[in-house]
Amino acid sequence: MKNGVNKWVLYTLLLLSSLSFSVQAQDNRPHPNDDDASLRAEAESLLTEWMDTFLTYQSQDPRPALHGSVLCPGCVRVHGRIGDAVLPLMYLADRTKNTRYLSAAKSLMAWMENIHRADGAWMNDVNVSDWDGTTVFAAIALYEAVHYHGHLLDDSTRNHWKQQLLEAGEFIMNHPFIYSRNRKGMRNNNVNYSASATYALQAIGEMWNRQDFKDEARTIAKALKERYFTRHDGFLYGEGPNIWTATPNGCFPVDLGYNVEESLPHLAYYARMVQDKELLKLVERSMNTHLEFMLPDGAWDNSWGTRSFKWTYWGGRTSDGFMGGYYAMAAHHPEYVTAIRRNISLLRQATHDGLLHGGMHYRESGMYPCIHHTFGHAKALASFLELETLPSTTHRFAGLPREQAYGVKHFPDIRTWLIAQGDWRATLTGYDAEYKVKGTHPMGGAMSLLWNRQTGPVFAATMNRYHLIEAPNMQVCYNERQMGGTPRMEMMCEGVAYSNLDDLNTEIAYREENGRHCFQVTTHLVDINQKAPQGKDVPVVINYVYSDKGVSMEIPVCPDSAYLVLPVIASPQEEVNRQTDEIRIRKGDTYLSIACQSGVLSIAPTNPDGRIFNPVPGFAFLPVLVKPDATHKNIRISLSVY
Repeated sequence: MKNGVNKWVLYTLLLLSSLSFSVQAQDNRPHPNDDDASLRAEAESLLTEWMDTFLTYQSQDPRPALHGSVLCPGCVRVHGRIGDAVLPLMYLADRTKNTRYLSAAKSLMAWMENIHRADGAWMNDVNVSDWDGTTVFAAIALYEAVHYHGHLLDDSTRNHWKQQLLEAGEFIMNHPFIYSRNRKGMRNNNVNYSASATYALQAIGEMWNRQDFKDEARTIAKALKERYFTRHDGFLYGEGPNIWTATPNGCFPVDLGYNVEESLPHLAYYARMVQDKELLKLVERSMNTHLEFMLPDGAWDNSWGTRSFKWTYWGGRTSDGFMGGYYAMAAHHPEYVTAIRRNISLLRQATHDGLLHGGMHYRESGMYPCIHHTFGHAKALASFLELETLPSTTHRFAGLPREQAYGVKHFPDIRTWLIAQGDWRATLTGYDAEYKVKGTHPMGGAMSLLWNRQTGPVFAATMNRYHLIEAPNMQVCYNERQMGGTPRMEMMCEGVAYSNLDDLNTEIAYREENGRHCFQVTTHLVDINQKAPQGKDVPVVINYVYSDKGVSMEIPVCPDSAYLVLPVIASPQEEVNRQTDEIRIRKGDTYLSIACQSGVLSIAPTNPDGRIFNPVPGFAFLPVLVKPDATHKNIRISLSVY
C-alpha cells in the first residue's frame, strides 16, 4: 500500500508540473547559473534520462530480425529511423565510459541491416512505406557518431559503418536532393531534404575524399541561396509543391518546424564547414526571422506552417531539433542560447516516465508516447553537446523577441501577423500556401494561436480536419469525439462542415486605435476543398481586438445556422465553472474567462473526461460554442485573465 501511495503522490506532482508548464518559464531575469556549463548539464541530464529509458525498449531477442530493434509504445511497432539514436548512444558511451551504451549502439546498427538496401539507402519504415529519403538524416547521425566517437569502435565495426556512409553518399548522388525545372529531383521535393543533403554530402565527401560529393553539396547550396529564401522576411521555403509561382497573396510554402529543426541547422553546419559566408548570412537572417515565432516559454509557434500536421508545442514530431544549429550561430546572438535553454526546459516538462510525449496533454489524456520524439530530439541534443563551447560573453542574458510587448509585426511572405500586447501573444494568419493535401493548416484570417503570460496557451491550431497525412509518422486518435482545435466560424450543411479556415479568398485589414490592435477579417465559409454550401457564397466578417485587458471577437452579422467555435485549451484536471454568459477555467491561481456579451454560450459534447483531445499539437480543449440569440444576429465575446 505504501508503494502505491508514493506512486500516486509522484503522479500528482508530475501532473501539477505539467499543468503549470506555461507559468514556470515566465521568470525572465538572468540567473547566476546562466552559463554554458549549466546549459550543457541540463541538456545532458535530459539526454541521459531519455536514452536510459530508450534502452529499456530495445530487444535482446537473439534473432536478427528483432535483436537491437526498439518497440514504440505509442505505435506498437518498430520505427525504421531508430538508427538515428546511434549518435546519442555513442555520445553517452564516450562521456560516461559505460560500455552498455556502446553495446546498444552496435546492436542498433546491426538491426538497421534489416532495412538497409543495396543502393545504400535505409528505409524510413519496416514494411509500411517505400520512402527512403530519410537516408540523409540517418547518414548525418551515423557520420557524427563515427566522426566524434569512432575511436570507441573496433576496426571492423568502424570500417563497416564508414562503408555504409559511403554507400549513403552514393545514394544521395543518384537521387538528386534539389528540385529545379531541369532536374526531376526527389519524389516529394520538400526542402528539408535538400538543405540537409548539403551537410551530409560535404561531411561524407571529406571523410572519403570524394570531390564529387562535395561538388554536389555546393551545387545544392547554390540553388538554395539563389531561389529558396523569401524576399521580405528571409524564410526558407519549399515545404510544399508550388515553389515556382507565388500564391495570390504572394506566399510560398514555408514550414517553421522543419526549417528550425532540420533545414537551417544543417545548412549552418554545411556553411561553417566550407566557410560559405553568403550562405551563413542568409541562414542567420532566416534564423532571426524564425525566432520571432518562439513563445516566451520556449515553445515554437508553427500553428500556420504548411506541414503543421507534424507540429507539437515544443517543436516537430519527427524532425530533430534546433539546438545545435542555433548554438553554432550563437556567437553574436545570446538570444539563441536563451531559446535553447527555454526549449530544453519545455522538453523536460513534456517528458514523463523517461520518454518525450507528443504534446503537453498526452499523459493526462491517456495517449501513449511515440518513441520517435525521444530518439529524434536526443539526436539533436547530442549534436548540440558535440559543439565547441562558446565564449562566456555569449551567455549574457538576452530575452526572446516575443517577450517584448511590441504591438504588431507583419510577415508578408506568409501573410501572418504576430500580436504582442500586455501579457497576450497571438498569431493571426491569412497564409494561403497549401501543402499537397487540403486542410493541413488554418487560413481565412484565423487566430491560430493565443497565449497569455499567466495561463500559457489558450488556443493552438490543429489541422482543419484531423487525418493521417503521414500515417507512419502520426498517431491514431481513438477518442469517440474529435474536433478541430482552431477558433473559427462554422456551419454544418448536409453533414459537411463549412468554416473560414480553408478560405483562400480572405481580406484582412489592420489598424491601431488608442493602444488597441484591431483586425477586420472578411472571409467566407467553405469546406476543406474550398466549396461553398450548395454552391452559394456565405460571407462572414470577424473583428478581433487585442488590448492589455484581453481579446475580443465580434461577428457583426452571423449567417443563419452559423456559430463561433472556441476550442479553449484546458487539461482534464482544470476546473471549469460554467455560468449563463461566462465560462471560467481555473489555471493554477488564475482564472481564464470567456464572457459572452451577445449570443448564447454553450459547451459542445465532449469525451468522458469532459474534453476533446487533438494529437496535433497535443492539447485537450473545452469546445465552447457561441450561437446568435433569437433576437440578435451578431456575436460578441471577450477573453480575459484575472
